[in-house]
Amino acid sequence: MWLFGFLCTSLGILIGGTIAWLFKGLQQKIDLVYGICAGIILGLISIEIFPEAIELGGWLITIVGFTVGMILFGLLHNVLHYIQVFKKTSNIYIRSGLLLLISFAVHNLPMGITLGASQEKEFTISLLQTLLFHSIPEGIILFTPLIMAGINVFLGFLITLIISSPVLLGVYIGGVLGFNHQYFSASLISITIGIILMVTVSEILYPALLKSSPLKIITFTLIGFGIIGLYIKLF
Repeated sequence: MWLFGFLCTSLGILIGGTIAWLFKGLQQKIDLVYGICAGIILGLISIEIFPEAIELGGWLITIVGFTVGMILFGLLHNVLHYIQVFKKTSNIYIRSGLLLLISFAVHNLPMGITLGASQEKEFTISLLQTLLFHSIPEGIILFTPLIMAGINVFLGFLITLIISSPVLLGVYIGGVLGFNHQYFSASLISITIGIILMVTVSEILYPALLKSSPLKIITFTLIGFGIIGLYIKLF
């Protein structure tokens, strides 16, 4: 089960990264790319991730976790600011990619726990499908700034392994230890929401607004929101 979970997550991330690479010609229009990516992220949070956290842990745990996530973002942002050794033109892309990498990796842990603790075949298959299709837009979002920063194929595969590894740990916790506490999962998910939302606002939307008009960015963001909404409905 850990192997299936790992492979589904990795495959989804790689597919998303490939899509981002195929459309790298759009990098010249950073406002369009970042507006759509921001819409996809906000759609994932509001349509899928946020309701999942509330269903598992309730409003209180979700709000507390969300606040913790925002605080962690601030700490991570400051740390990355001091350890940056990249050229100035690449800083924003590397920083965005690293923060998104950490956020998605944390989010994959409770998914792995649920998968490892599952005893029903149909539910397990559904979870594996969710891991696969859910990871595709994450791969697009993650690799868009990293490709713009000029990462190579080797680093792309390494990043994919890093994001997929928490699924392995989660399956171990859920399966071997029989641990499937919904409040723990809700806390991790809500912390992730806080981090991802802050990354979206400060590292994606804000730079896009500096380079384009607010109306154009809002339009592109709504397009991205609609794309992920349709995607989630279909899959």
